[in-house]
Amino acid sequence: MGEEIAISLKNISKCYKRYARPVDRLKEILLPSRSHAQEFWALRDINLEIPKRETLGIIGQNGSGKSTLLQIIAGTLTPTTGEVWVNGRVSALLELGSGFNPEFTGRQNVFFNGQILGLSRDEIEAKFDDIAAFAEIGDFIEHPVKTYSSGMVVRLAFAVVANTEPSILIVDEALAVGDAKFQARCMKRIRQMKEQGVTILFVSHDSGSVKMLCNSAILMNHGKMLEIGEPKEVVNHYIALLSSDNNQVESENKKSEEMTLVQQNNIELKDDFVKNNQESSLHRHGNKLAIIKSVQLIDLKGNKIAKLETGQRFQISVVLQAKAELSDLIVGISIRNLMGLVIYGINTHLLNIKLPELKENQELTILFKIPCYMNRGVYTVTLGIHSEEGLSYDWVDELVVFEVNNAISCDGLVDLRSTVEYNIPADHTIGAKL
Repeated sequence: MGEEIAISLKNISKCYKRYARPVDRLKEILLPSRSHAQEFWALRDINLEIPKRETLGIIGQNGSGKSTLLQIIAGTLTPTTGEVWVNGRVSALLELGSGFNPEFTGRQNVFFNGQILGLSRDEIEAKFDDIAAFAEIGDFIEHPVKTYSSGMVVRLAFAVVANTEPSILIVDEALAVGDAKFQARCMKRIRQMKEQGVTILFVSHDSGSVKMLCNSAILMNHGKMLEIGEPKEVVNHYIALLSSDNNQVESENKKSEEMTLVQQNNIELKDDFVKNNQESSLHRHGNKLAIIKSVQLIDLKGNKIAKLETGQRFQISVVLQAKAELSDLIVGISIRNLMGLVIYGINTHLLNIKLPELKENQELTILFKIPCYMNRGVYTVTLGIHSEEGLSYDWVDELVVFEVNNAISCDGLVDLRSTVEYNIPADHTIGAKL
């Protein structure tokens, strides 16, 4: 393999087996000649060579195989078929808090992760102050990670990755969790690493970042690599794929099969997700001192809705329950488009709304009343509850999916409802001589 190649993938495929009943797995162990499983191919026949110092963007819809591909490159997954060759130390930021033990402190996790990445204890000790300074989580670095907010987890995770001097950096959408200031700092650090010659694999729903940062890009769809080329052309193909009627139908079928968003516009979260089938399909985190019980999209009369017209006012109804006496609740929402771009985010603190103190097991209903200025498209709502100090109680990504129709044809993400005026000067008449 050439020294100028950082990563080589040959005929990579990944198959998962699904069993309708637990007993079917036992039958297959006892009778290996007969299969009782349904096969799901997350990746099929991926062939790819990534040169050193390349920054490669990987885009595609949820379920397209992006994360599976990165986990195989990082070595946390083994392919079913094919060969993987990686030349250099890999640092990967795959999932929020992946590799962190929630029972251990931030300091302990820094040392454990650093050793996993190949650094000696002395090297980690020498870098620890830089890691702590980059993370900016203060005294929390001496506290268990299970007490961290999502932003704190990703700060610490990226701080470790950014200071281990990798030759290959893998980032899988995790930076979207951080605040704008931290995201800007991370992007600056990634650009610095790019200038230093680090090979970077960058997964993001932010097509602007892919076009700005990457030298090339690949488009994934249903486990296959559809295209590789210039980022601008690949992103345009991705957007066309999203807007294809056939692909929307196929994507919604896949989403309902694998993610199950329950009634689309009315989500009820039962038993803290412990016994709910959605637990494995929704991204949820927090210490559960307060929990989101249900979320509904409703009109001003209280009727449940799944579709809106641009210009229509609507409400997001959130029912939460305290699991302890709480006096510092902040509830927020985030409306995003299908590419993950935040169209609008707000919380009760920013609105100067002080929520009442709640007793243990007491419930509270909150209504966010919003005018819809969004243009035609499909959008999601993310919900979060946290303390005034930023401690995450409960957070669930993309709980509600809704559609916006617009009678006016306009371009862009929002419809600002422009009006036009014109006038003809009084001394200028049709046919007047000049």
